[in-house]
Amino acid sequence: MSEKAPNREWEEVVAKLPRHLKALLACEVFGRGPGRKPPPREHGVYLFTEAGRHLYVGRCGLTERAARKGAGHSNFRTRLAGHTRPSSGHNQATFAWRLTIEAVEGRWEDLPTTRLALGRDSRFLQEFLRQKERVTAMEFRVVAIADDFESYVFEPYTAMMLDTPYNSWATS
Repeated sequence: MSEKAPNREWEEVVAKLPRHLKALLACEVFGRGPGRKPPPREHGVYLFTEAGRHLYVGRCGLTERAARKGAGHSNFRTRLAGHTRPSSGHNQATFAWRLTIEAVEGRWEDLPTTRLALGRDSRFLQEFLRQKERVTAMEFRVVAIADDFESYVFEPYTAMMLDTPYNSWATS
């Protein structure tokens, strides 16, 4: 936050949220699939949509780890690749991981319960790969937001406004 009055700055950020949402929903569709353009190398908030249903909102920007290293922001292109690349792990393809958990729930009684063990289970990994392919086929929209605080606020706002079923605010 800057040296402005905190309440005024908050009100300024909140006032921008509906405009950002409108821009996000009006954004052209990007992706990694056939016939899709790659997203821009900017940072902000992104949205995955499948068959007209908004499913997951995420953000890319400056991470704590990158800030400590003096590195720059992540961007939409690298974040989309992380969500969809066949070799991406659970910490990169977080949306596909959630879809996989849902897809396998109750299918196998002997399924491991930890992330580490799930990441070694061939049945789970096969489904995880299928879910990454599913995410690759989804529509990917973005809205560039230069200010990290503003994008942090916009992400849950968007998830609530669009009722995205795969966003979770639980800590890991």
